[in-house]
Amino acid sequence: MPRTCFILLALFTSICSAPGLYAQQPLSKTVSVKVVRQPVDTVLSMLSRQSQGAISYIGSPFRRDSLVTLTMLNKPLKQVLDQLFQGRMQYVESGDNIILQRAEAQRERHYVISGTVRDRRSGVAIQNASIYEHSNLTSTFTDGEGRFHLRLRDRGRLPSVQLTVSKEFYLDTALYVMPGFDREISVSIAPAPPVQLREFTVTDGVEKTWLGKRLLSSTLRRQTQNISRFFAEKPIQSSLVPSLGSHGKMAGQVVNKFSLNIVGGYAAGLDGVEVAGGFNINKKDVQYAQVAGLFNMVGGHMKGAQATGGMNRIMKSARGAQAAGIANIVDSSLTGAQAAGGINKSGGNSQGAQVAGLANVSYGDFSGMQAAGGLNTIRGQAAGAQVSGLSNFNEGQLTGIQVTGGLNHTKGQVSGLQIAGIYNSSGGDLGGLQLAGAANRINGSSRGMQLGLFNYARHLGGLQFGLINVADSSTGTSIGLVNIVRKNGYYKVTLSSSDLLPVQIAVKTGRRQFYSMLVAGKDGHQHSLGFGIGREFTLYKNLLLTTELVQQTVFGNAWEIHATVGRLLPLLNYRLTPWLAIQAGPALSIGEYSIEQPAPGKGYPSFANGDGFTGWLGWQAGITLF
Repeated sequence: MPRTCFILLALFTSICSAPGLYAQQPLSKTVSVKVVRQPVDTVLSMLSRQSQGAISYIGSPFRRDSLVTLTMLNKPLKQVLDQLFQGRMQYVESGDNIILQRAEAQRERHYVISGTVRDRRSGVAIQNASIYEHSNLTSTFTDGEGRFHLRLRDRGRLPSVQLTVSKEFYLDTALYVMPGFDREISVSIAPAPPVQLREFTVTDGVEKTWLGKRLLSSTLRRQTQNISRFFAEKPIQSSLVPSLGSHGKMAGQVVNKFSLNIVGGYAAGLDGVEVAGGFNINKKDVQYAQVAGLFNMVGGHMKGAQATGGMNRIMKSARGAQAAGIANIVDSSLTGAQAAGGINKSGGNSQGAQVAGLANVSYGDFSGMQAAGGLNTIRGQAAGAQVSGLSNFNEGQLTGIQVTGGLNHTKGQVSGLQIAGIYNSSGGDLGGLQLAGAANRINGSSRGMQLGLFNYARHLGGLQFGLINVADSSTGTSIGLVNIVRKNGYYKVTLSSSDLLPVQIAVKTGRRQFYSMLVAGKDGHQHSLGFGIGREFTLYKNLLLTTELVQQTVFGNAWEIHATVGRLLPLLNYRLTPWLAIQAGPALSIGEYSIEQPAPGKGYPSFANGDGFTGWLGWQAGITLF
């Protein structure tokens, strides 16, 4: 019968049998077959009897004397025929009849691979195992009974398709199937052997973070647990949300060149550009550029640039630039720059710049710059600059500069500059400058300079300049109203009379090599206050020489300034006892005096209404206590 007439007859038969359409279709009926080396015609007769229909064919689409060995129990007739002819046939249903035709170049556009996954040792069905096809990134999971159905597209190009079965704590198992027709397989997978691991630090993946648990579906997170060694590269990804994208459930296994995510996206990594209206989540490395409205999260390393209105999070190292409206966080080392309106944080070695409106935090070495409106913190060596509005804190060493409106603290050595509006502190030695509006403190040795109202050094080998200077020991210089050196310090009180004023008292503190002195004096109608420096020399046993340079201001009874006098005093001292000495010597003075009053040396001069400067040679004598 000609082919055209046969097809018309089949269509006519189908129309006449329309009432039977509501019955079960012939190819869907369940059959069983178990034959060993039987002819194909015999097998088709068995299937016809079980399906209660006729299976016929046109021409000679196969060799009828071919011997078949096949076992399939309780399977759809279509699946049995697919297995029998290996996908080389196509079927036409006509009522209860099935007509076989050679498929030639035509194949089904989709086919289904189904089966069961079991434990190779125990035979127990494995739930939530991943089954995926490599080229098209199609995947599915086993159900509670270990069964799966994987629907694939037949592209007609490959002789076989590779499927991989993966499950956490099991070895990956690969198998190859012929494409183009439905079939059922049974897979057994072996548990992974225990491995003795070296001690190492585990970094939680993006799926285990607070955001990952809420934004990634359980399906995506389960896939990541099962498939840990397979990753593919694709040029483009697009997604609405992580679970609705062009890569489906395999999104976490793909490294993209370009990714466009309307709300948010999820991928294995990035080797190009990624843009999202909401967020980008990548479980591995990212390089080049990420832009998101809310946040970017990377589970591996980042090389390139990130920009977001919210937060950038790198769970390993970063090399490049991060800009965020709220926070930039790098769990490991940073080589580059961070800029945020809120907080910048790097967990390892940082080499670059951190700029934040609130705080910069670095837990490793820092070679660069930190600038914050609030707080800068470094828990390692710093070699650069820290600038903040409130406080700079460094638990390592500082080689550079700390500038703040509040407090600076370095736990180790300072080889640079600390400038604070309130307080500078160093737990180690100082080899630079501390400048504070209130206080400076060094718990080690100072080889530099301290400038503040109060200065303290455990050992002073440099210079202190302030109102009050304190050192446990000193080989340097302290200049201030009060200088306290706890070990071998110099503390003297001198009561004296001079050609300037009949009664004077001076308090001297510091070291005998260099001390500061506060001086006060009075006569009947005027008094003076002054400050000076001096040094003590030993001439012979109890015979000493003190050289002092003093500046005194003379006031009237109403504390109006009359004049200023500078005096150079080389005085001989003789120690009568360890706590008492007498002194006397000349005094070379330069000051302002009135030509209407007695000249110096002819009575105590009055400097009221003075109209010029002059110098004269006077005297001073007194006793020294302590």
